[in-house]
Amino acid sequence: DYETVIAGGHPTMADYCYGNMFAGCTSLTTAPALPATTLAWGCYGNMFYGCTALTKAPELPATVLTEACYNGMFYGCTSLTTAPALPATTLAGYCYYYMFNGCTKIKLSTTKIGEYQTAYRIPKSGTGTTATDALTDMFASTGGTFTGTPSINTTYYTSNTVV
Repeated sequence: DYETVIAGGHPTMADYCYGNMFAGCTSLTTAPALPATTLAWGCYGNMFYGCTALTKAPELPATVLTEACYNGMFYGCTSLTTAPALPATTLAGYCYYYMFNGCTKIKLSTTKIGEYQTAYRIPKSGTGTTATDALTDMFASTGGTFTGTPSINTTYYTSNTVV
């Protein structure tokens, strides 16, 4: 919706929009801004899947999530060294499912120790509620001492920069 964008607005997203958009782009180093605050079903799913040169995640300001919206978004991004803060307090089914799976430079710990000094929690503030499989294997095969499925409303610690 060019007219809405040029006027400074954010048009309503369609289901699956931006899904797989850059999947397999192994030379992509920079992600575009993703300013949407209300997401559609499956949008952004696997958007950067296998983008092995991507180092910085974009800010993800969405507060209204729908099913599978960030599913596998950064799966296999082995150079990713930043993690986005996640402000949504009501999680939809499969919304963060496998989001950072295989991102070996993303490091999380359950305790603040050594290199793990920056707090990271879902949601970033407030009290959240979760849906079926919203967080399943979000941090599977990552590089920290904690991997797998995080718990909502729990503070973890990272050695990465949070954007």
